Amino acid sequence: MKKLFSFAAIALALCIAACQSNGYKITGTATGAQDGDTVIMASVLGMFDVDTLQTTVVKNGQFVFTGVQDTAAMRYIIWKSAANADLSIATQVALENAEITVKLDTAENTVAEVSGTPANEAMTKLGQLEFDMNKKAESIFGVLQSADATDEAKANAEKQLNSLQDKMVAAYTEFIQQNINNVAGVHYLTQFASILDDAKVMEFIAAVPADLMTERLSSLKEVYDVKAETAVGKAFKDIKAATPEGGELSVSEVAAQAKVLMIDFWASWCGPCRQEMPNVKAAYDKFHAQGFDIIGVSLDQDAEAWKKAIADLGMAWPQISDLKGWECEGAALYGVRAIPATVLIKDGKIVARDVRGEELAAKIEELLK
Repeated sequence: MKKLFSFAAIALALCIAACQSNGYKITGTATGAQDGDTVIMASVLGMFDVDTLQTTVVKNGQFVFTGVQDTAAMRYIIWKSAANADLSIATQVALENAEITVKLDTAENTVAEVSGTPANEAMTKLGQLEFDMNKKAESIFGVLQSADATDEAKANAEKQLNSLQDKMVAAYTEFIQQNINNVAGVHYLTQFASILDDAKVMEFIAAVPADLMTERLSSLKEVYDVKAETAVGKAFKDIKAATPEGGELSVSEVAAQAKVLMIDFWASWCGPCRQEMPNVKAAYDKFHAQGFDIIGVSLDQDAEAWKKAIADLGMAWPQISDLKGWECEGAALYGVRAIPATVLIKDGKIVARDVRGEELAAKIEELLK
């Protein structure tokens, strides 16, 4: 009987060892952390929403998480100071069954280093680029906010910011393309789809393996399926909603009177929309007499705030809104998930989308020829 029990015990031990070898082990170092500081592993529920899965404490500047992950998933590793509840550092980890190393520095504003799998090493490299770009952007913002900066200096600073943004969009595009077969690539796709080229996003979604097709990504696919119906070359879809004066107006009514029409999706509470409005107004003032018109579709909910913004920003063109915020039916027709967003229409067809800044005037001039 003892022999049988011994064999069973050995078999069980071997099974446990095999199971552990197929699991994950996160070995972390937290430079500057104190014994007793908390480190949690949490699931990513949203941009700022997490669900704690495991908790451990720092000992001799180190912490460890172990377990088995059936399907690779994005997780946060969050260090929290025991001495100061306001101090914490979070970093993202692509959790899969592997040996993963996380290096945090709690005293310095640096990028955490995560290694052990290709996905995590790629994210660390991208994170360093984001960090460097943000530092450059901070100094440029200083010029834009300076009361002593000349108009020329501010214009140059804005060009530099646009250049940085273009570089980051290119970096995100490359990262997703190279990692579309792993959980990190899919995660970044869902996070940054709104700033990427629509055609690229659709290409990426089509390339995602079936086992990585999350509910969030499925919802994103639905949006881009709608966008495909309102892509360049397609007939425009009509929107009809209330005007600030209490009447009703449709896109088709304004389009019938214009050589080139722009649908401008915006909102009074949208900072980037307000920042872009001088370019929109300049284009309207310059080309309206030649047949260019605009209809604003607001994603506001507060009618008074909407009306006040129209007056404050000097928007002389027609405006409509169903005052449903992000549930705006017109925005849904065009797959709009971020604003400002624009749609240019000529001869009943969509000829361009999301043209802004200096490119807007150039495109309108081209279309009016």
